[in-house]
Amino acid sequence: MRFKCALLLLSSLTSFAARADPETSARDLCEMEWRITDKSSSTKLSVQQIVLDEIKAFKANGHSLSEYSIDEQDFIKVSVEGGESFRKMIGKMTTPYPEARDFFRERMMPLCIKNVLKSINKTS
Repeated sequence: MRFKCALLLLSSLTSFAARADPETSARDLCEMEWRITDKSSSTKLSVQQIVLDEIKAFKANGHSLSEYSIDEQDFIKVSVEGGESFRKMIGKMTTPYPEARDFFRERMMPLCIKNVLKSINKTS
């Protein structure tokens, strides 16, 4: 019985992680999204594979997209579409991506964190 209670408690911990420390959770999700965007723009790797690898790493760090009320299949679809679109946009720029990288990150991260925190606060 103690073992079952411990398992139940542990299984519920990840689902409350976003609410327990929303700033860190928001940052972790946005970091994953940034890595998808960055790798899509700076490598020739398949965007689908980049997204799947990042989700795998995200889960390995104890997170779940469901913590944020995000459907994993929808996230994959939207992230692949976004990564491919960003890759095309970067290809048309006159500024090399390595020079523009920090600019994009500095614009994306605060907005992403703000939106994730807003979403977390709506569900809590």
